[in-house]
Amino acid sequence: MSALKENATLLPSEEDQALKKTLRKACEQDRALMMTAQPFTAMLAMQLNLIPVVDSRLPTAGTDGKNIFFNARFMARRSEADRRFIIAHEVWHCAMGHFRRQLGRDSKLWNQACDYEVNHILSAELGHCPTDALWDKRFRDLSAEEIYARLNQGTEQPRRGQTVLDTHDLDAALNEHSGERVVDPDFHPETPATAQDQQSLGESWRQRLIAVAQQRDRLPGNLPGHLRRIVDRIREPQVPWQQLLARFLQKQQGGDRQWLPPSRRHIHRGLYLPSRKGSFLELTVALDNSGSCMNDVPNFLAELKGILSSFNRVSLRLIVFDTRVQSDEVLTEQDLYRLNKMEITGGGGTDFRPVFEACSEQSPQALIVLTDGCAQAPETPPAYPTLWVLPSDGRSPTNWGDVIHLNDNAA
Repeated sequence: MSALKENATLLPSEEDQALKKTLRKACEQDRALMMTAQPFTAMLAMQLNLIPVVDSRLPTAGTDGKNIFFNARFMARRSEADRRFIIAHEVWHCAMGHFRRQLGRDSKLWNQACDYEVNHILSAELGHCPTDALWDKRFRDLSAEEIYARLNQGTEQPRRGQTVLDTHDLDAALNEHSGERVVDPDFHPETPATAQDQQSLGESWRQRLIAVAQQRDRLPGNLPGHLRRIVDRIREPQVPWQQLLARFLQKQQGGDRQWLPPSRRHIHRGLYLPSRKGSFLELTVALDNSGSCMNDVPNFLAELKGILSSFNRVSLRLIVFDTRVQSDEVLTEQDLYRLNKMEITGGGGTDFRPVFEACSEQSPQALIVLTDGCAQAPETPPAYPTLWVLPSDGRSPTNWGDVIHLNDNAA
C-alpha cells in the first residue's frame, strides 16, 4: 500500500485549475504591458504560447521553442516585475539559439552559462533582475560559450542564493518518475526530436529575431544599443563571398594570377580567391543609405562583414551615398569591430552618379553596389566590373553589370 502511495499520480485540483486561469490572464497582461516598455522583447514573446501548468515535473518554467510553460504556483509567488522577467527569460533562450549551441557541453554548467547570458541582456532591457537569478558583473557582455569556459575551470561559482530560473531539458522533466506527483495534461512540450530539428528551430528563431529587428526599426525610437549589438552578432551574411567573388573576378578579368593566402575560417570548404599577381584583393563597395534603403542597411552591413571576414588580405574602399557621397574610407580585414559599431544614417534620395564619379578618379578592381536599385544609373558601363547586390524585391537599375539578390540562395 505504501509503495502504491509513493508512486501515486494526481491531476491538478479545481483550485489549481482556477489558479492556472488567473495566472494565464496575469501573464498575458504582463506580456501586453511589455509592448510599451520593451517592444522588441514583447514582439518576440508574441511568437510563443503561454501555457500555465501545475505539474511536479516543472517546478518553475521552461520553453520548447514554441511554447512557454510555467508552473502557476511558482508564478503566483512572484512579483509582477519577476513574472515579466521570467517570460522574457524564456523568450531570449529561444532568440539566442541555446537549443543548438550546447554541442556536448556539461548540461549543468551550460544551463548556468545560458542563464547568465540571458539575465545580463534582460537586466539592461528591463532594469530588473530577480534576486535569485544568476547574475554576475564579471560575465557582462560575454557569450554563453565564454561564460561556460570560465565556469568549467572551476574558479567561478554562482553567488549564494542564485540559481537557474527554469528547467532547460523539458524532455528529461517530462519523463521524470519519482514519488507522489501532480501531472498536468497541459504540460506537453514539443522538443526537437533530432539534431536537425534542433538546428531548424534555432535557425527559425534567428530569422524571427532579424525580422522583428527590422519591424522594430520602423517604429518610433531606436533599438537599444545592447539589443542592436545582439542582432548584429546573430545576423549572418547571406552571400558566400569567397565563392561568389572568385567566380565574378575570374569571369571578368584576365592576366596572370596567383592565389591569395586562404582564410583559415573557410579553407575547409575548399574556397580560394585568385588575384592579380603581387596584389591584395582590392574592392570598392558602395552602400546606398537613401530613405528607401534604410530597412536594408543592417543586411548590407552584414554583407560587408561577410566580405571582410572571408579573406585574410583585403582592402575595401567603402563609399556611403544617397544623392551625394556621404563618406569614403578604406577598410581592411582588421576593421570588423568598426562595422559592429557603425551607425549609418541617411534618408534622402538616390543618385548613383556621384559613386561612379568618385570611382573615376581611382578605378577599382571591381565595384559592388549594395542598393535597392531605386534610381537611375549611367547608361554606359564603366571600364571595371560592377556587381549590383539587391534585396529580394530590388530591381537592377541598368542592363549592364552582374546582379545578385540577397535572398537568392543560388547566388
